[in-house]
Amino acid sequence: MKILLAYDGFPPAWRALEQAAELAADGHATVTILSVVPEVDARASKAGGHRWLPPHAHEDVAVAHSYLRDRGIEAEMKIAHGDPGDEIRKEAACGGYDMIVVGSRGRGAVKRLVLSSVSKRLADEAACPVLIVGRDATVRRGPAAPIR
Repeated sequence: MKILLAYDGFPPAWRALEQAAELAADGHATVTILSVVPEVDARASKAGGHRWLPPHAHEDVAVAHSYLRDRGIEAEMKIAHGDPGDEIRKEAACGGYDMIVVGSRGRGAVKRLVLSSVSKRLADEAACPVLIVGRDATVRRGPAAPIR
């Protein structure tokens, strides 16, 4: 099984990392850890760095890689630049992944109406199953319609 782990170093992504490790623990799966640095909002995101600080994406992905390696799980590290939802979806489609694992901050209904959610977009648009790991629950969503 090929697992694509969307990882940004925040607590929801850490829970997704733990879930990906559980899925890959049998030794029959590989994990690709993908961190996306948003080009427009780079100074406002952890992956893109904060004002006066360099991007953290490489450090975050290295921490996740070390976590998996310590558990005997084969993993690859990737960094992309652009819109997180688009880049994760593209990597999943081009890389032939069997599943995307992503964390969710668990925003309420009102915030979801105003703010876009990467995990929701992936669940709606990805061509493979998406495992959304939240604070209190984990949801698996089957693949969306093929991308055209």
